[in-house]
Amino acid sequence: MEIILAGYNLDNETINQLVSGEEVSPEALTPETISAAYARISRDSRPVNELRAVAREDVAKAKKSAKTIVFGLGHHSVAEHAVFNFDVLGVSRLAIEALEQHRIGVGFTEKSQRYITLDGDYVMPTEFTADERELFNQLVGEQNDFYFKVLPELERYQREANPEMWKDRNERRTLQGWAKEDARYVLSLATEGQLGYTANARALEHTLRRLKHHHLAEVRDLGERLYEKAKEVAPSLIILADEELFLEAQGGTLEDKFFEKGRTDRIEATENLLRRMDFGNKSPRLVKGRVVNVEGNDPDIAIMAALIYESSKPKFSYSEAMAISDLAFPHEREGYIGDVLKNLGKFDSVPREFEMGKMVFDLIVSSSCYAQLKRHRLCTQLVGDYNPELGVVVPESIEAIGRKGDFLDLVGGKTGEFYRKIQENHPENPRLGEYGLTNAHQRQVLVGMNMRELYHFSRLREDAHAQWDIRETAKAMSIGAKELAPATTMLLGGKHEFDKIKERVYR
Repeated sequence: MEIILAGYNLDNETINQLVSGEEVSPEALTPETISAAYARISRDSRPVNELRAVAREDVAKAKKSAKTIVFGLGHHSVAEHAVFNFDVLGVSRLAIEALEQHRIGVGFTEKSQRYITLDGDYVMPTEFTADERELFNQLVGEQNDFYFKVLPELERYQREANPEMWKDRNERRTLQGWAKEDARYVLSLATEGQLGYTANARALEHTLRRLKHHHLAEVRDLGERLYEKAKEVAPSLIILADEELFLEAQGGTLEDKFFEKGRTDRIEATENLLRRMDFGNKSPRLVKGRVVNVEGNDPDIAIMAALIYESSKPKFSYSEAMAISDLAFPHEREGYIGDVLKNLGKFDSVPREFEMGKMVFDLIVSSSCYAQLKRHRLCTQLVGDYNPELGVVVPESIEAIGRKGDFLDLVGGKTGEFYRKIQENHPENPRLGEYGLTNAHQRQVLVGMNMRELYHFSRLREDAHAQWDIRETAKAMSIGAKELAPATTMLLGGKHEFDKIKERVYR
């Protein structure tokens, strides 16, 4: 693992001094001066550029001011003005997923297993015993061997199945990408990856507190290294990530119990409830459901009411707008939404009022599919552990080249056996065995998504250029949404078919 502080924001006057060759104090090379200056805006009448100059002139005072305002007065938002960029290398897919759970105030650009041919590197968990390491090396070695063996076979399959595309250089790269996409389903979640990670100080601090109590040692190590790098340039803005710094700054003990025990508390509370209600011995039904209709929720009515509320003159109250929407016949709702969206283009977002329509999707997705689903960070995603009992996803191309049996023997058989052995050996760490699982293994994800986000998701993931696994999931979600809300989903679909959909709706 290697963490490099790639960059951070500085006051522009400081940058100009550096460019012109002027001597600059090392203490001034920090984003803390910007945060400190902006923190004073609400309480100091001087122009903000003067406040920045004051902060640059006395950096020590600026840092003290930042501590007081951010942590003493509770104005954590000013920490968002400090931004850090990190190169993150040599970490597993599992660790990357843990880092990427934070949704707001961050940016991620990840090395793609879909476009880059991998070289077989993987992370060895420090929690494994010597015997487990030997078994793990053998398992991952077989998985990687299978990847390199089927990759040329899959390329040949794509070439033979799409001869015209193969003749074109750009289209050929697409076919080679498809081969890599499908070959990667056999790779383990321990496979090494890298990413560029950007976070403002407030988001970084929250992420560091969460990673510090993670069940995997690799993830805890990742958090510690990120903290050490950020601490070098802006210690005053990430105090909640360090108990000693917090004690020094605030004179009290940092309460971190919710980060440490919150997940365990939820599990125990759920177990106790199910036991009291006599559901403790029942096996859950692992149904690959798509849309859950929340009782009393009708997205068509909620969205129509929001549109009426925002656009009516004189303005109706929202309750009145809801009553009007509820009284409208289905064809009147469809006609109204059609009028609202008549000038919508394929690259346009639907109006913000569509955020009032809420849907919940109960999904079972492969790791490969989840790698794309997780990018949609504005929706709510409650993510379960990877679970071999949910089965595995086998790409159609693997079956087409006659490798389905070999794939299932390795991914469903040997990999499942290794996972169960690790589970038995480490009951205190129920996710440790996931290092051996693959991109084909599945997890349950409960997705809360408003209609505006669903339109964005559908346009991108149902498009003809989308990867087949996420495309199938997006199509199933759209089908469920159209059953629940036929009026407001009338233009739902991939970008490539938008014109045809619109022509059908308005003919």
